[in-house]
Amino acid sequence: MSRVNRRSFLDFLLASAVWARLGAQQPATPSAKLLSQFHFESSLWPNLHHFLYVLARARNGAPDSDRIAVRQAPKDTDGFDALPAPQQHAWEEAVADYQAHAAKLDITYGTPVDVNYAVADLAGSQSIEETLEIPVPIRNALAEAGPLYRTLWWPRHNAANRAWIGQLTPRVEQYGPRIVDRLTGAFQHPRPSLPLRVEAVAYANPQGAYTTDDPPLITMSSLNPQHTGVDGLEQLFHECSHLMMGTVDAGLALRARPAGKKLSRDVSHAILFYTVAETFRTLIPDHIPYPDHYRVWDRGLSQYHDLLKVDWQPYLDGKVTMDDALDRLMRAI
Repeated sequence: MSRVNRRSFLDFLLASAVWARLGAQQPATPSAKLLSQFHFESSLWPNLHHFLYVLARARNGAPDSDRIAVRQAPKDTDGFDALPAPQQHAWEEAVADYQAHAAKLDITYGTPVDVNYAVADLAGSQSIEETLEIPVPIRNALAEAGPLYRTLWWPRHNAANRAWIGQLTPRVEQYGPRIVDRLTGAFQHPRPSLPLRVEAVAYANPQGAYTTDDPPLITMSSLNPQHTGVDGLEQLFHECSHLMMGTVDAGLALRARPAGKKLSRDVSHAILFYTVAETFRTLIPDHIPYPDHYRVWDRGLSQYHDLLKVDWQPYLDGKVTMDDALDRLMRAI
């Protein structure tokens, strides 16, 4: 990922370290310790950035704009028709700017990621003009749309974010420590040691959530109907697992080179999906794992799912080592 000014994030880490020292003075349960390592946020500017992005992709006719995670966004217009024409025009201009300068890009790479980090560090009361690292057309669009978004959409988007966080955190407390133990063992990689920011936004991207690692930041849609209940918990730990794939990815790369194979990143993602799903299947028996429930395997991953059942599942069952499982997978791919 490209880097931007992280001063505000470093300030956040410093403050978190202070709170951690204070909290260390009293014993804490494993669930309380884990929950304290998440920092759930609902902030105006990240919500506006992602809302404009998905609206612009829909206007551009992007093939993923009909995904369930964002299909409601173009219909999210309550109160808009009653606005004065100049305000409607300003909003349409902002969406058009995003169509031209942001929506054609993948929001998980490059410039859109830099924008997300910049707005994540900006308080809702601050002016977007303070974020000089944002490209001018995008910054101008945010500035133009900001006052209207603050008045018309932000109250209901913020309420949805807060409600989503409120229903998610008790599940993190209840199941989180056991999930983390299983996943760190399965991936043989430690979870992030820093406080982990989880950015709740009304709309995130066509997939409903994504993670960037410079520094770790998870962005999840609160209005995605597939993020409710235990499904939302599974997706949270799916996103966390993106930050724990270093050992698996290194093992895949080590084997691919001498075999002369160029692996799709879908291989790593399939392993992640499968491992998290099996963790949830084991720990919450009445839960239908997310990729089974929502037919994720049918999105070009079915071939890997079949291989993982044969070659990766024995590793998760403790019958073979990770090295053995990766060797078998590499031969089969």
